[in-house]
Amino acid sequence: MAIYAIGDIQGCYQPLKSLLKQVKFDPKKDVLWCAGDMVNRGPDSLKVLRYLKSLGDACVCVLGNHDIQLLAYYAGGKSFSGDTLDTIIKAKDGQALIDWLRHQPLLHHDKALGWSMVHAGLSPLWSLKKAKKRARNVEAILQSDDWGSFCKALQYKGFATQDPEDEYVRLLFNAAVLTRTRFCSDLGMFDWQQKTADAKDTHVKPWFEHEYAKWKKKTHIVFGHWAAKGLVETEHVLGLDTGCVWGGSLTMAKLGKNKVDEIFSVANTSG
Repeated sequence: MAIYAIGDIQGCYQPLKSLLKQVKFDPKKDVLWCAGDMVNRGPDSLKVLRYLKSLGDACVCVLGNHDIQLLAYYAGGKSFSGDTLDTIIKAKDGQALIDWLRHQPLLHHDKALGWSMVHAGLSPLWSLKKAKKRARNVEAILQSDDWGSFCKALQYKGFATQDPEDEYVRLLFNAAVLTRTRFCSDLGMFDWQQKTADAKDTHVKPWFEHEYAKWKKKTHIVFGHWAAKGLVETEHVLGLDTGCVWGGSLTMAKLGKNKVDEIFSVANTSG
């Protein structure tokens, strides 16, 4: 059995299939971890979702900001420039795919392997235990009858910059941390505006560079989301968003216990 973790697919079905062929992925014995942003901007989001859903227990996905955008749009929210989500909305199995998607986690942890997976990042103030609790709280509302209004609220992007007291605002904040994080301070103050590889403000760092981040005591983390950063491999994290949908490559890693065994990549040659 092998566990493979893959970065942001974003509707790039052919690179996904090429990469799985390269490693001879066998869903009868292997498991694929998807670090979120399975859909949007690319040409084949519907094919990607159908394929990942068909893998059943051989696939573990966490939700990214583009996946939540699909949920919001399906629930009557806004569509943004560059979105390529209509084929899913109009598909005969669209509702089944949406129901499957909103029942995916925001954080996955494998204690035996020593790895966790989120789409974007964690607060340096969160222990692994706290991060799992925060993720479960968001998952609960996504799986409730209020999921649509919650996802639409996430479209407005006016997130608190640090942990708020109001319970609902905190749920939005938690979702933003898990699906949108790039830069923050060691005190858990988040900068939601900067999307570059390096911070322009010296008061913030990439979320994983804070030396005393509490989650570092219990886990390594694989994440996506940060195409500008590209492949990131440090003692504590593995970042796998190498900008496939932007003409870069799709990257996947074979995970070993507390380590990365091998990294694979395939270029997006679709144009």
